Order: sequence, then C-alpha cells, then structure tokens
Amino acid sequence: MSVSLILNNKPVPRSQLATLPGLPPNFAVVYALKTGGWEIESPRHLTVTGRLQNRYKLCYVVDLGDHRRTAKLTRTPLTCKDQAHRFEATIDVGFRVHDPVAVVRGNLPDVLSAVYPYLISKIRPLAARFAIDEAFEAQARINGALVLPMPLSEGMTLYYCDVQLEPDEAARDFIRSRTKAGRASEMGRLRHHAALGSTRHQEAVKDIEQDARIARDKRERAALSSVRFDFHGLVLEHLAKHPEDTEKSMELLLRWEEGRQTQALDQEQRHVEMVRYMIDKGIVREVDVPGLRDGVLGSSAVALGGMLPPGTGESAQPAPTAAHVIPPSSAQPAGPSSTPSQPAPPWGGTPPDSTQVPGNAQSAAPSDGPAVAGLAPVYVVLDTSSATAGCITELRDALRSLQTVLANSPDVTSAVRLSVLTFSGTADVRLPLTQVSWQTGVPDLQTGDACRYAPVFRSLLELLPLETERLKQQARVKRPTVFFLAVGDPEDGGEWQAAREELMRHRYRPNIVACGIGTTDRRTVARIASPAEFAVAASPEAGLAESVAQFSVLVQNTVLRLGRSAVAGSSGIDLERPQGLRPIEDVE
Repeated sequence: MSVSLILNNKPVPRSQLATLPGLPPNFAVVYALKTGGWEIESPRHLTVTGRLQNRYKLCYVVDLGDHRRTAKLTRTPLTCKDQAHRFEATIDVGFRVHDPVAVVRGNLPDVLSAVYPYLISKIRPLAARFAIDEAFEAQARINGALVLPMPLSEGMTLYYCDVQLEPDEAARDFIRSRTKAGRASEMGRLRHHAALGSTRHQEAVKDIEQDARIARDKRERAALSSVRFDFHGLVLEHLAKHPEDTEKSMELLLRWEEGRQTQALDQEQRHVEMVRYMIDKGIVREVDVPGLRDGVLGSSAVALGGMLPPGTGESAQPAPTAAHVIPPSSAQPAGPSSTPSQPAPPWGGTPPDSTQVPGNAQSAAPSDGPAVAGLAPVYVVLDTSSATAGCITELRDALRSLQTVLANSPDVTSAVRLSVLTFSGTADVRLPLTQVSWQTGVPDLQTGDACRYAPVFRSLLELLPLETERLKQQARVKRPTVFFLAVGDPEDGGEWQAAREELMRHRYRPNIVACGIGTTDRRTVARIASPAEFAVAASPEAGLAESVAQFSVLVQNTVLRLGRSAVAGSSGIDLERPQGLRPIEDVE
C-alpha cells in the first residue's frame, strides 16, 4: 500500500482546506511563491491581514503525523557471508515529516519508495558479514548500527526502525540436514558404547539377577506381615503366589469392582430421583440446586450436573442452537408470592412501590467488581460478507481497540457486557456476552460468500431474552444496544425485514445503531435502525478502511457513554458521531 504525505494532488485555495477529506490533526500548509520557491505557513499568515491575503492563495497540505509500516524483503533478499544463502528480512519502520517544503518539492507519490531503498543500502553490507546460522547476531548488529532519528533528503525523518532476520527456506533445510547428521553420528557413538558395556557386563548381570531373586524373597516375607485379609487383599496375595491364575484373579476383581460401582450408582440415582421429586413438587427451586449439591448431596453432586431435569415454568429456556454460544441463564422463577398485578419490569429493577429482592445473594452484583446501579448489554454485529474483503483487517483492529478502551476504563467496564456477532450466509456468536478485560480473547474474523441479514436477527431474538434475564439477577439492566455494521446489500429480500420486525415486537427489543459504509443502500440502513435517528452512514466515496475507523470511533464513544450512564443509574443513550459519519437524511 503506497503512502503519500501530500494530502491534495493539486493545489487548492487556503480557504478550502477544511473541505479536504481525512484531514489529520497535525499538518503543514505550503504556499508556492511567485518567485518560484516555497513558503511554509507561519503565525504571521494567521493574523487577520494574513488570512485575508492568503484566503485564495493556492497551497499544499503536508501530513506531519507519525506513520508506521512493515515490509518483508522478497525481491531483494539479503545475502549472507558465503553469498550462497540468504536472510529473510522484515523491516518495521516509523517516519514523520521534518521538512514540508522538501516533501512538496519532491512530490513523491509513494514515500516508501525512498524509505526502503535507503534502509536496504544500510542493511545489506552489514548482513553480508555474518554466516547463515548467525541470523540473531546479524539482526542485533544491524539494529545497533541504525542511529535514530535518521533524516532523509526527501524531508522525512526515520524515528523508528526494527529489522528481523531469519534464514530463508533453503538455508533452513541446510541447517536441519546438518543438525540431523550430527544427531545420527552421536546416536551411533552411543549405541556403540552401549553394546560394549553390555558385552563386558554379562557376567555381572547374572550376579545381579541372583541378588534380585534373594531380595524379592525377603520382600515377599516382609509383605506377608502387612497383608489385608479382605477380598481384594486375598486375591492379590493369591496372585502373587500363583501368577498362572492371573486371568481368573482379574475376573474376580472386576466382578467385585462392578458390584461396588453398581451399588454407588443406585445410591446416586436415588438422590437424583429425590431432587427431581422436590423440584416437581415445588419443595425446592431450581436456583437452590447448587446449594443442595454442596450441602446435602456431597459426592452425588457430580451426577446431578448431567441428570437433573431442565427448569419448568418461567425459568425454562430453549436449548441454544449449534450455531450460537449462549451462556446459561440464572433466571429465577417467580415465587408463590408473585401476582399478575405486579409484573417485573422487562429491564430489571422493581415495580413501583415494591422492593427488589434478588433470588441468589451471590448473583446480586458482579463478582469481579463493585456493585453498579445498572448493566448495559452491548452487541456488536459485523458484516463479514465478501463485500468486507477490503477492510477485514480494520474490523479486527476495531475490536482490539474497543477491548483496549474498555480495559483501560474500569469504572465503565464494570457496567458493560459485550458480545460480538458476525454474519455472511449464516450468523455466528464470536464472543459471548461477557465483561471485557485484558484477558478477553479478541475473535479472529474471516470473510464469507453470501450476505443474509435474517440469520443475525434470529440469533439476536434468541440471545437477548436469555441473557437479559440472566443479567437481571445481578442488577438493573438497560435496554440492549446493537451496533449493526452493513457493508453489503442483503440477499434475502423481505425475509430479513420479517425477522427484524419479530425482534422489535419482543419485550426485550434493543436499540439498534445502524451504520452503512461502502456502496450499501442507505435506505436499507434506515430500515435497520431503531429509532430512526440512529441510522448513520459514511460517504460512498470514502474508503472502506477509513469508514471502518469512523465506525470504531462511534462504537467506542457510545459504549463509554452507555457504561457511565449505567453506573449512574440513567437510562438514556446518546450517539457521539465522528466527523466522517452523518445521519442518513443528510447523506441522501
């Protein structure tokens, strides 16, 4: 990918700089002088008189920000000392502009064409001093010799450079063959010495065998004094005296062990049936089963994990489908005192004039942080159809950035629960609903072929009720928020709209922030959003990578606001749109 530090291909009037897309925070303005030279904008140009004089003056904009790029040398590999083998080199370089006039004067369409040849000219002579198996020493020598910062005549300064070296495939084959031959030679030497030792000590071995027989007799007599005279001990004693009866003895031991296991299973089955009866009759509730396991059943608790029946009534939940990963719900069924006249609010908390009593004291607050006034479930839904082939790496980076923001904001992450879903031909839960930390694994993303919206809306319809009920056992729950990124147009026609309508009719319907990038139909994005003002889109002329970055900023800012709102007990949601995203009505 080429890098140009001049942000406008042709000069524009100074008054039109604000209209340039993707204008960085740090830049320099370079004016062309009538005498043929160049001039950098200075404080005197920013005075009232200077602004009036330079308003229509043509200028170039030079990016002064830091840039990092990584490249692997393939067409011009580095040769080693013997000139027969080569190093594979990977160069990680960082550069910035120190002379905007030189950059404009050079007008390089790709500044990397000046950076990499310069570095290669410095690296190649150093690499040629080392043998192919001295890649680490060569790497240390090269990185030590590159004195930074390193100014270039093109107006740039290299402020960072790291070179990684390793032998190429042919050299690795050579090193492996040489190592294998050395191991074979060593093994031959060891076998030779082993054979010599065996021949020299044959007589000594016979003496050792005789001593071992005498020692075994002594151990046998000593063992008889501590023999257990139960069934197991008697069988083993008989087997020690009569090894020819091994088959019969083992059969007796197996039958004895099977009898013990059958008896233990019968006892466990009785415990299980007892618990089933108590649950069916309402003697105990399903949420009391963990305490019943530990306090009453003891060793039988292991069997209950897979043998207890599913919950009944309001606590019953459908089994998750194979395409989704759904955390188990800890929702508690209504007790005998519940009445239809005071139903629980769908977003947690308590009805008016009532007091909330959690069903399980241990789930009243998150176990890994202080109690919060509310919880905010957030679902990030990403389009991974073939339309995202040009920005799949940026989507992965957006998820990593969101993890970093939340992990660095403990006051917010204690109230936010995050889940990530992707869709193409099908929908997949890539990250189940969880509290984000540095240990949270960021899912890898792969593009698919089709682009169908209906599966992801059906998945949300399955997930939201189950996970909202589970969170309600811990604290008040804000209405779920879904960030929906649309890149490709849907291929399932009216099917996806029916699935969305079914989701929005549910009592746990979410707020949906829909963002369209690329060439996706903006009217489709407007139909996804709820409420309508949550539909935003990037300019169709903007690159996918740039648009994904704007979407990432939107998600980060809004999630932070959601978390702080949940901590404060507020129920509002405000979008903080970056400059590159506009409401759908503005885009159209």
